[in-house]
Amino acid sequence: MIASLGLAGACAVVEPPPGGPIDITPPHLAGTDPDSGATGLGELKTIRLTFSEKMDRTSAVTWLHFFPDQRIYKTKWHGAIEAEVILEHPLSPDTVFVVEIAADMRDAHKVKGMKSRRFPIATADSIPTGSIQGVLVMADSAVTNAVVELYDIPPDTLEYFQQPLLRRTATNESGAYSFEWLPVPGGPWLARAYADPDHNLRPGDKEAQRLLPDTLQLTIDNPLVSAGVTTLYAWNTPGRLLVGPFDAPPHGETAMAWTLAVSDEDTGWVPAPEDGSRNPIFFLDPAGGSIIGEVKPGLSRAILFIDVDGDSTFSGIPDTLLAFIPDSLRTAGADTTAEARADSAGVGTWFLEPWLMIEGIEVDPGMQADLEIPVLPYSLTPWTPPEPVPAAADSVDMDIPEAPKEGE
Repeated sequence: MIASLGLAGACAVVEPPPGGPIDITPPHLAGTDPDSGATGLGELKTIRLTFSEKMDRTSAVTWLHFFPDQRIYKTKWHGAIEAEVILEHPLSPDTVFVVEIAADMRDAHKVKGMKSRRFPIATADSIPTGSIQGVLVMADSAVTNAVVELYDIPPDTLEYFQQPLLRRTATNESGAYSFEWLPVPGGPWLARAYADPDHNLRPGDKEAQRLLPDTLQLTIDNPLVSAGVTTLYAWNTPGRLLVGPFDAPPHGETAMAWTLAVSDEDTGWVPAPEDGSRNPIFFLDPAGGSIIGEVKPGLSRAILFIDVDGDSTFSGIPDTLLAFIPDSLRTAGADTTAEARADSAGVGTWFLEPWLMIEGIEVDPGMQADLEIPVLPYSLTPWTPPEPVPAAADSVDMDIPEAPKEGE
């Protein structure tokens, strides 16, 4: 028997009369067999789904999902309204399953559904009642087209998304979401949220996404957990680094830093002066608590330097200003040929200010990450000052004959 799940509006007309309206009504799930919430199902191998109108008769592999995952063997359509889905193997015993119908399933006129739908069935004797609820916002507005995924906490050798997806849910018109039918006790779990404007149930490279900040866990005393309000940020929103304590420069000089994004074609950083016009430079407090802002999302490197000349830029300085640097550091990696050339030209040896680089920094859009400054010697890079701009040529007085007067 097919159980009704309720109609979300009038059924779309598959073949409108001439001059009639175009079908724009999204299809929806009208009934299921077994019923939503059915328990004690035994070795179930077939599920029947009834829709509100004739559908695009594609394989259920493209639009039907199970949690835990089940492999689909065949899809039989009956009149383009009822889909009979046959699994490769019967459902495992004593297990709760969540069945998901994706929103991008289309009717016979290629109109997509409005929202994905989910319902529980069980070979166990009951459906658990644990629940996690939360809200997603972005730029102070509710995110109405987002997906939230639930994962086990991974071992150290895996990323969380390399594990099986435990559950998936979607936000409603107010940005609220909920995971229902969770075991109690259960967890701890990790949750990832992402905007899903195309309803394909996958995070795109340029769609807002983030890992929720806290793990989620249900207990006997707390079977309903609030994940609170989580903010999503656009994919290109800059993040920031919180710098911990580090060794201060030896003579009280100012430490400063900036960050550089690491691209797929990155070949490393070539030391060169930086005045902050392309990459903002930030002051650092060795006691900790400094913020490096405007960090591009993704992989970055940070360049920290000692502002020897006090001009708030990463610049070249003569070696006379580096007297406080030990000889072992001051000459480390120096280009002796460049030094000899500079000495012979009478300009002395110049270096870029002492610097160190920290690689492999990962920052999520709009988020903050911690940055620990390692105890490393600073590097010195020989630098050739630019040629001075020639002075403007002196003006030359020239005798210019006067124009003849009228009548002459």
